[in-house]
Amino acid sequence: RLIGGRVTPELLLGRIARIEAALALAEAPELPVAGVGHSIGSACLLAMSGARLWMSPAGPLPITVQPRIDRLALLCPPTGFFSPPAALDELHARITVWTGTSDRITPPSNAARLREGLPKTTSFTEQLAEGAGHFSFMHRPPPGVPEPLADRDAFLATLCESIVAFVGAVA
Repeated sequence: RLIGGRVTPELLLGRIARIEAALALAEAPELPVAGVGHSIGSACLLAMSGARLWMSPAGPLPITVQPRIDRLALLCPPTGFFSPPAALDELHARITVWTGTSDRITPPSNAARLREGLPKTTSFTEQLAEGAGHFSFMHRPPPGVPEPLADRDAFLATLCESIVAFVGAVA
């Protein structure tokens, strides 16, 4: 979870370093990897899959592309980091995105911005969850956050089934 709600280059690079460390521990480095991320985790995975993540006009953050990541399930992705022209041109993973109609942090327009910036050859699907908020996608949302969905458990079951199907699909 973000503490204080502020995203910094150090925070993003630290999270990416932890993902890289986990990938390095894999016993079968020749196997492809599917990344599943929520919010800032989605941005990290996009950057590790070839997108250039910008936090200032000085240029994108120095992030090593992980060619093993071949598909991404992105939940509520923040896409402002990838707004500069050509920021998504080197993205190599297949993508499915889930957004919620009641998400005020990363609204569905973020997914549309991502779709519009992708190379035409990139496989992209999008799911819009009616009534879901930003934290509806988490099994353990932050304390005190009101839940807009009447049955979040049913939503999460559907979400998990969809992600498992996407991750297990043959290319």
